[in-house]
Amino acid sequence: MNQTTQQTTPAKVKRRHFDEQFKRDAVALLEGGRGVTQLARELGVSQWNLRDWKARFGKGVAAAGRPACGAQPAGGAAAGPVALAVELADLRRELGAVCRQRDILKKALAIVAQESPNVSR
Repeated sequence: MNQTTQQTTPAKVKRRHFDEQFKRDAVALLEGGRGVTQLARELGVSQWNLRDWKARFGKGVAAAGRPACGAQPAGGAAAGPVALAVELADLRRELGAVCRQRDILKKALAIVAQESPNVSR
């Protein structure tokens, strides 16, 4: 048997650029106790990005006198982009779980609704 090998070219990955405030907010969440792996997944960035950003902006957020958007003021003002991204990721995860539950219930209802051939009338 003769197999032909096809060369696949790697897909071009479009680089995303994040503004400085987004990076500072992400670092503020990291320094607030969030796990690197979980936060990276929620924000859609790599763990290495977060570690680089922490090295660059870490512990200097408070020293620079610039409050991070991720840390909400006591008055409950508008959330920053990182906090909104995290909330969006949580909501999407919850929606996925609810959709899976709905699909299971639909299948169960279809099974229950089927007329059994063993049932006599």
